[in-house]
Amino acid sequence: MITTSVVVVAFRSCADLRCGLPVLLADPSVGSVVVVDNSSDEATARLVAAAGRVRYVDPGRNLGFARACNIGMRATEDPVVTFLNPDVLLVRSLRELVESCAADERQLLAGGLRSGAAGTHLGNARRPVTFAGELRRCLLGSRASHLPVPGGTARIPVPQVDGAFVVGSRAFLEDLGGFDERFELYFEDVDLCDRARARGRVVMDTDLWGRHAGGRSSSTVAAVSYTVFRVSRIRYFTKRAGTTGACAALGLTALEALVRSLGRQPEGLRVRLRALALATREVLRPGTVRVLS
Repeated sequence: MITTSVVVVAFRSCADLRCGLPVLLADPSVGSVVVVDNSSDEATARLVAAAGRVRYVDPGRNLGFARACNIGMRATEDPVVTFLNPDVLLVRSLRELVESCAADERQLLAGGLRSGAAGTHLGNARRPVTFAGELRRCLLGSRASHLPVPGGTARIPVPQVDGAFVVGSRAFLEDLGGFDERFELYFEDVDLCDRARARGRVVMDTDLWGRHAGGRSSSTVAAVSYTVFRVSRIRYFTKRAGTTGACAALGLTALEALVRSLGRQPEGLRVRLRALALATREVLRPGTVRVLS
């Protein structure tokens, strides 16, 4: 049987792992499981140790999602790799996805996830990231980036999938160079999907594979999440369009700060101004800003 390594990047995720790890360990298509704990949480370490065949990696500080994913992938050897957020609770075996990725190595594949915000549609497909799309996001909120996909409509190509649940052959992921570690958090999955589409395809299996609580880790550090998203957006547009793209993304950040201030959004003015300042620094001195600690 072809097996998959499962990489879980945790951040204060003990409660979610308590529910999710037994499901993974009961799946015969799952080989290695590694938890990379960006929060160095003692309760998580104890839980993983008690789980049995799960490796716990404590990097000593918050490395960000992309770097932690790459560390987890390098710590495993199965021919297929699954990246799974701790707040995703699977409801079926990964076998079909694993076999598909082994048979067609030039694809990233995601199984359909439901979240409360998605209603009757799957919640983990995304529209392509463009300047116009990010402008809509600034004015209308994050839901503007979601791509509503009805469940049970077969496998379909999509522009992007949420990094909460991604399956790919190890060979393809290594060929892509893994996640780009310049992104601390957010846009690393967008960038990976861009590169996967350029060399293969990104596919959504629209059967229901699990449920995604969404935002549990980021909600514990909401101000940091708000800020790191805006810095990562600068990096994404810089990578795609150089200085012009960076300046355009900075303009979006300023507009967003104004719109969210008028709408009295909960992160507060101080957080918005700090995010704008760090985004500006990132434009002026690319790669020098670190938000996570």
